Amino acid sequence: MNPLTTPKLLIVSNSLKTGPLWAYTLQENKFDVILENDPPRTLRRWTEESPNLVLFDVNDPGAVILSIIRNLREESNVPVLLLTSTKPEEYILEAYEAGVDECVIKPISPSLFHAKIKAWLRRSWSVPMDVLDPLRVGSVYLIPAERRVVIGDGAPIHLTNLEMRLLYIMMNRPSRTVAAEDLIQRVWGYTGDADNTVLKNVIYRLRRKIEANQANPVIIHTVAGIGYKFDPVETPAAPAVS
Repeated sequence: MNPLTTPKLLIVSNSLKTGPLWAYTLQENKFDVILENDPPRTLRRWTEESPNLVLFDVNDPGAVILSIIRNLREESNVPVLLLTSTKPEEYILEAYEAGVDECVIKPISPSLFHAKIKAWLRRSWSVPMDVLDPLRVGSVYLIPAERRVVIGDGAPIHLTNLEMRLLYIMMNRPSRTVAAEDLIQRVWGYTGDADNTVLKNVIYRLRRKIEANQANPVIIHTVAGIGYKFDPVETPAAPAVS
């Protein structure tokens, strides 16, 4: 973990008792904590705050919470922890399939809880986007700190965290094919049968934002059976999609 930065945690809790309690104890341990008591606002708060870890502590978590976690996992590789009372094994398995990194069974002592938080942060910590220098390749200008990209003379286009990381990796290897497995490992940090589908979804959304004609892409090319390639040639401005 980088000692020069403070980990930011997003706690999603509809409990008026445990949510504020966890937030207070984590703040006392020098974490930057954002508390959200309305679970449907999770994705909005994640976009606004860019936390390093998301913790769900929701009374009677069910299908709605798992759907929110699935959507979050499509946008980010940050650790997601779910605090829950004892549940049937089927529910725990479904939570892991939705994208939860660990189901933490309550009750749990504060010391063990803090140890788990620190362990996941150590495992996932990466260089903050705001310290990455802007990158220009051909007519594509990427600004990691702002999560924005400019194509030619077009307007800045907002990117999600995963879109930015994916584009940054490919722009650092212009005209070179990057294997899908390599992109998955560098962006998500794990491999699995579903990851290729998730990668394709992010590529699709990225192309929709930066390609003038998504049906005939000139910036990000698919290399059949291998992966993808970023083309640094001069390109026309893409339509403004944010």
